[in-house]
Amino acid sequence: MALEQALMTPKQKGLTIEEVVHDDNASVDAILTQHGILSSKDLWHKCKNIMSKFKEVLQEKRRTSSDCSVEAATTIAQVAVFSIQQLKDFCKENGLPGTGHKLQLVQRVSLFLNLPKSGASGEIQRQRPLCYPELAAHDIAYKLKSWIYTCAKNAAARGDTTPKMLTVDVQNAADHWAINHNTCRTLPGVRKCVVENWPQGRDCKYPEGGETHKAVKAFLKKYLTENKMKFYLRARENFISETFHSVINKYAMKRIHFDASHTARLACAALDWNENIHPEDRVVYNRVSDDTAVRRCARTNRDLVTRTAIWKAQLKSRVFA
Repeated sequence: MALEQALMTPKQKGLTIEEVVHDDNASVDAILTQHGILSSKDLWHKCKNIMSKFKEVLQEKRRTSSDCSVEAATTIAQVAVFSIQQLKDFCKENGLPGTGHKLQLVQRVSLFLNLPKSGASGEIQRQRPLCYPELAAHDIAYKLKSWIYTCAKNAAARGDTTPKMLTVDVQNAADHWAINHNTCRTLPGVRKCVVENWPQGRDCKYPEGGETHKAVKAFLKKYLTENKMKFYLRARENFISETFHSVINKYAMKRIHFDASHTARLACAALDWNENIHPEDRVVYNRVSDDTAVRRCARTNRDLVTRTAIWKAQLKSRVFA
């Protein structure tokens, strides 16, 4: 496997790998555990994935016909959610004709329930309503992403060694948005809720104890457990390497195999990266060859200033010609 080979190279040179930051990948976790290397996952990927999962499971979930009865419908759109058989059964129970296609049944039931028309022309809106409209109204998915970021950063600042406090902090979001600050008061000062003394109802996203509150709480307990949050205690992010890889992709596209010019292309990417990067984060590309002066990365500001004006032209004429 590529990861196995990548881990062997530093070991052959006498280097010790203590920690590897990667995307949320279970197979990588298993390999790193076998080698005794600390596995940390990129915080941005976790927040992005959990936000997408939250939207899929809760925020964009639509009601089904089993969520309520026909009698409880308040709009024609809600009546249109039910199946033809359910509408026929309702008509039979209330002495209405049970024949015709669904549009006729919906109109018949709507007239019986004396529901307001959905539009000026009385058209039926077939899109089902959201199960938890408060989540979409307040964009809770994005707020959850920011919440996890803040919790992980504070856990790293505290130097937590176990994910217990981080998990409690993350799962507290469900109660916090319902203006229940009992857990907020027990958290350390850095995460102590500053709005616990606000008037009741201010900035309330959904009622406490309601269906939305219960759904959010169940989601957080299921997808943000201690076992899953242990990878984010250090709040690691690998955006710098991701950015450098995007620069490499400009010169050495992944879908094309470069044989003779691959080394020069990597050097070109390193030079391009170092033009606008902080000196501490510069990539040192040191390969001994006949054309080292052209291919290697500038190590000092003096080298950078003298070469940045001509390195692209030199590479184009001497390497890629």
